[in-house]
Amino acid sequence: MNKSVEYAGAHSGLLFAALLGAGAFFIPGWLPPVDPSLDAQAIMTMFEEDRLRIRLGMTVAAFGSIFYMTFTGIIAVQTRRIEGESHPLTYFQVISACGTYVVIWLAAYLWLAAAYRPTTSPETVQIFNDMAWMMFIGGFQPAFLQWIAIAWCILIDKKEEPTYPKWVGYATIWITLTTFVGAFLPYFYSGPFAWNGILGFWMAAVMFFGWIIMMWWMTVRAVRRA
Repeated sequence: MNKSVEYAGAHSGLLFAALLGAGAFFIPGWLPPVDPSLDAQAIMTMFEEDRLRIRLGMTVAAFGSIFYMTFTGIIAVQTRRIEGESHPLTYFQVISACGTYVVIWLAAYLWLAAAYRPTTSPETVQIFNDMAWMMFIGGFQPAFLQWIAIAWCILIDKKEEPTYPKWVGYATIWITLTTFVGAFLPYFYSGPFAWNGILGFWMAAVMFFGWIIMMWWMTVRAVRRA
């Protein structure tokens, strides 16, 4: 039974990625993301024309965010096996994973609030949209702590057959360093560091979803060998 739960948790990472991608980008038609240089009236027009799609997409994204916790919970099972009785890194990554869940969930509800009332002023809709994008793309701090804790744990594994290969730890560190581009989002309306830019969005998205896929496969492998 424990193995079944662990496999389900590991595979929930793919479910998280699918629901987040569909809800945040494909259903509302936000791939690439909304241009941050649009004025308030243009943002309002978009929310008026695509209100149903935005509501549906954000509902899917908010629901999908819960599977980030189930996925990282099973990763925590593996890191606890590495650390043993004293497992502070596992606690760090569990707590910070909850922070990432809150970032995604809250961003989705900011978009839902912006799409809720047709009488909302364009300026208010624009502010909610700005807050949601900055949080969703730029709220890297919880993931930063979580991924550093996971990488650290992987690299201190002294077993002959480690739970995760060492390269997964080094890859996680590299991916973590790329999250710092999120700190630049509030300063740019266009260009590579904007929330729709090559670094601000595309690199961040590839790294985030790439990490999910990598950890899904490596966690399934770890569960199988445990």
